[in-house]
Amino acid sequence: MELRQRTNLPTGMTIDEFFDWLDTHEDRYELVDGTPVMMPVVERAHARIGSNIDFRLQRQTDPSRYMVTQSRFAIQTGPRSIRFADVLVEPSNDDLGGRIAERAVLIVEVLSESTARFDFNQKRLEYLGLADLDTYLIASQEEPRIWIWQRLAGKWPDAAEALTAGAVTVPALGVSLPLSEIYRNVHPIDAAPQAE
Repeated sequence: MELRQRTNLPTGMTIDEFFDWLDTHEDRYELVDGTPVMMPVVERAHARIGSNIDFRLQRQTDPSRYMVTQSRFAIQTGPRSIRFADVLVEPSNDDLGGRIAERAVLIVEVLSESTARFDFNQKRLEYLGLADLDTYLIASQEEPRIWIWQRLAGKWPDAAEALTAGAVTVPALGVSLPLSEIYRNVHPIDAAPQAE
């Protein structure tokens, strides 16, 4: 499956022009180097994994300190680039009219067949270029597998850590996301007994 395309899309758009343009379109788009790119339609497994992650994050983070959103809140990754991550955690902000995350702490993308090469390459480079991002996760929807990039001592690892069991920990947020919960009702995983 290829990413959906539309012809005659504008080019060279600024961020403000993109948001004005986006308000007049029903389809979902990201802005890549000034050109709108249509986002793919997702399958139920993709949506459920994103919802499971969102639910766990909502339960484990303090809403007065962090905001957790799914797919609808913008991340500016360049002067003319806007992305909409499957799940985003940012510090709470009183600007309720804002449309762009000022500081992303955690970004999650759920892997689709059509987006895999972008999530691992172009998007990864854009996200890891964000000054304040602490953790980038990619979750497979085909199997229980999470790829993790975490900034340590100000540096990103050369390669992702791949996790197929246990839990993803995000020290910056003080949260732990068991794979059994991430993949609940998608892929059965026996949850290991947790120490009290």
